[in-house]
Amino acid sequence: MKQKLRMKVQKRSAPGGASAAIQRRLLAEDWWAAAFQVGLYRSTANEPGTKALLADLLARDARVAVPGRHGKGYHWVGVDARTCWRKGAHGILEPARAMPADPAELRVVVVPGVAFDARGGRLGHGGGHFDRLLAQGDALRVGLCFENRLMAEVPMDAHDIRMDVVITEKRVIYTAAAEAKLERLLGGAASGC
Repeated sequence: MKQKLRMKVQKRSAPGGASAAIQRRLLAEDWWAAAFQVGLYRSTANEPGTKALLADLLARDARVAVPGRHGKGYHWVGVDARTCWRKGAHGILEPARAMPADPAELRVVVVPGVAFDARGGRLGHGGGHFDRLLAQGDALRVGLCFENRLMAEVPMDAHDIRMDVVITEKRVIYTAAAEAKLERLLGGAASGC
C-alpha cells in the first residue's frame, strides 16, 4: 500500500518556486532563530530544498548535523562552513569527512518525506532510515512538504515517527505535540501554536 502511494505522489511535480517559499516560511518562524543545534537533510531534486536553511544556520554559527551514510544505514554527522561535500547514495550530498554528531543534542530536525498529513504523519522513501535517525533523540521534528503532497491521511506503522510541525509553501501546521517542544526550545511559553 505504501509503495503504491509513494509512486502516485512522486508523480506530482512541485509547483514553481514552492521550494524557496517553504524555506522562507520556515526562516520566518520566530522559533527558527532559537534553533542552534539542528539536524538537516540535504535535498534531492524531488524534495523541498534546504540550501537556504543550511546557509542561515552556518551564518549564525549553529551546530548542524546531516545524515551521513554508514554501512547500510545512516548516522548524524556534523558540518560547518568548511565542510567539503561529495555525492553519496542516491546523489545526496554528504560531508567528505564524517565528524560524528550526538543526536541527543539536536533541538530541531528538518525532515524530508514523500508525503505528509496535517497530524504529522509522514510517508518516507522506504527503508526506515530517517525514522531510525529520529528515534535517537527528542528534537522538534519539522517536515517540509509541497502543498500538493499533503494528504488527508498518511498510512502509519508502529515504527513510523510523526512530525511536530509540517511546513508547505502555503502554511505552517502545528500538531498537538509541538507545543511542549517549542516551549523547551524557546525556554518559556511557546508562540505560534
